[in-house]
Amino acid sequence: MRARRWLPVAVALVILVASLVPGGGGGGAIGPVGVDKLLHVVGYAVLAGTSLWALRDRRLGATLAVVVLVTGYGGVVELLQGPVPGRAVSLLDLVADAVGAVLGVAGWWLFGRPHSTSGPTGE
Repeated sequence: MRARRWLPVAVALVILVASLVPGGGGGGAIGPVGVDKLLHVVGYAVLAGTSLWALRDRRLGATLAVVVLVTGYGGVVELLQGPVPGRAVSLLDLVADAVGAVLGVAGWWLFGRPHSTSGPTGE
């Protein structure tokens, strides 16, 4: 099913658009954590999880590549926010992106299919 390969692209675009809205961002806090950091963690977890779901690849190399690429994407998005009014480049946001990427691939490893450790399946 080729449509599955477009899901992480759609998620990445939603993250990009939401991140570049002037003055946007989650306000407030839930306990000791800011809502914006939780939004970063959730967004990048979904991006990482859907990326592995699209690849259907449980090899360690693919998993590590997804974490690196998703975190790198978060870094690019952070840099793009610099000139946007009401936005700022934030190292803590990038850390939240990386945490989300790790949680997303962990979720795929725990709950994703297929359960083999071989390469991608020919779906």
